[in-house]
Amino acid sequence: MVQHGRPASKPKVPPYAGQATNIGTQNTPGGIYNSESNFVFANTLGGQTAGLADFGTRLKATFNNVPTGVRLFVSVNNVLNGVIPITPPANPGGSAANGVTTWAQLVISETTPDGTLNGTFLSSQVSSTDGAGSGNNVPIAEIPVVNGSASAVWEILNTNPSSQETVKFAVFATYVANVAQNSPPAGTATVNMSFAPTPPVFTASSGAAASSSLNIPRFIADPNAAKNIFAINICRTILLYPFVTNQAGFDTGLAIANTSTDPFGTGPQAGSCALNWYSGTASPAPTNSGSIASGTVYTTLASVTVPGFQGYMIAVCQFQYAHGFAFISDLGARNLAMGYLALVIPDPVSQNNSVRNASANGCGTGDINCGGGEEAGH
Repeated sequence: MVQHGRPASKPKVPPYAGQATNIGTQNTPGGIYNSESNFVFANTLGGQTAGLADFGTRLKATFNNVPTGVRLFVSVNNVLNGVIPITPPANPGGSAANGVTTWAQLVISETTPDGTLNGTFLSSQVSSTDGAGSGNNVPIAEIPVVNGSASAVWEILNTNPSSQETVKFAVFATYVANVAQNSPPAGTATVNMSFAPTPPVFTASSGAAASSSLNIPRFIADPNAAKNIFAINICRTILLYPFVTNQAGFDTGLAIANTSTDPFGTGPQAGSCALNWYSGTASPAPTNSGSIASGTVYTTLASVTVPGFQGYMIAVCQFQYAHGFAFISDLGARNLAMGYLALVIPDPVSQNNSVRNASANGCGTGDINCGGGEEAGH
């Protein structure tokens, strides 16, 4: 934390902002005052108090790479988990601010002056506009997303200085899906956590200098790598062709039907299929079908796409309801021929896995991977 005395030219803020009450002069170096201000020295110059914080401890979540069309909501207070709110203290931000209930409140911005005056909370808090979670019992408010970025800031109003405290906040994302337009687009949103405020152009050295404009206290942004918080994945189908050959006088015809046009009102989608070929240590490079319009069928021959190949192929199609067929025969289909339907493999991404899961439905209770097993169908 970087904290300095307030110059006379700095705008005035409520006395003892960031503290429960006027607890007197804090002018003993090294003293423990359980406040954001720590060392405070009263003076009459411009009605300011040297070292006085602009607000209490603030916690900031910075979201980036939010896909277009996604709306973000956060809990206005800390929660036990995503669906259980904490019972608020009897006097949030008041004389019991050092009580046993840790309580945080969503505020307008990271730099809005805020605090308490003689036990009365001076509000820059954000009120809930809706509820979420089980039974809609978690008060939430929307945070605006601008060019894929958004931020939320909470101020700690009540704390217990005699214990190690952890605060959790809920985040909810909503969107209206349009599969025909692949909206919202695929993407992975990230989050960084830090104390606040974090001035936009700020380093440890520049922040250590006295300033007539920067807030007290002030912090650098989170220097750690961003954490993934949620992902939007497009609807896709994965097809397994277990045997494809163009050897010993045989060839394989391959077909992929885009059946997202149907009599049931399904949203039609167009997309391409990445054809991944596997034949041991010298597998051909993947090829691409090009865009397959909804209601049409893509066809090719192994002899055209991967001449001399023998092995299996996995087609990753960027649309729902792809189905495949293979037909193997000798030249001209004069002596031997057979056909089979491609197998539909459960998408590991849609099952929250990064790899294929061999477990079938009906696996052990509590297994988060249940339902994502290899139960390939046609």
